[in-house]
Amino acid sequence: MAVSVVAVLLVSGCYVSTDYGRYPEGKLVQNAALVRTWAGEGAELALKENKVFSAAGLTLKYFSCPSDGLRRKSGDGTWSSIDDGDSTSVLLRFEDGCSAAMWTGESEGKTVLWAATEDENQVLTLK
Repeated sequence: MAVSVVAVLLVSGCYVSTDYGRYPEGKLVQNAALVRTWAGEGAELALKENKVFSAAGLTLKYFSCPSDGLRRKSGDGTWSSIDDGDSTSVLLRFEDGCSAAMWTGESEGKTVLWAATEDENQVLTLK
């Protein structure tokens, strides 16, 4: 049951606002502001207007994959966004069935996409 609660918190973005020292502060973002190429830490994610994306070198925790968990991934797929009141979550669904979530936030006055990558101790931030 604890795993289910953690999964719900991760997907909902609720923990975005619980540890400001480690994670960017949550931010609500309109879809139009998400449509662009985000890059950082050797990764690139291009979110396009027609709700498709292209990713290169994206190290995230993946779900619904033959081998779930943390790994580096490139490929194409579709994306959607969900607002939880404090931030916007971006759900990525790769063509091969793998999925992952990232959150919008603000860091150093800029909007970023971010996700915890390893035991919530490392954060991938795309600007």
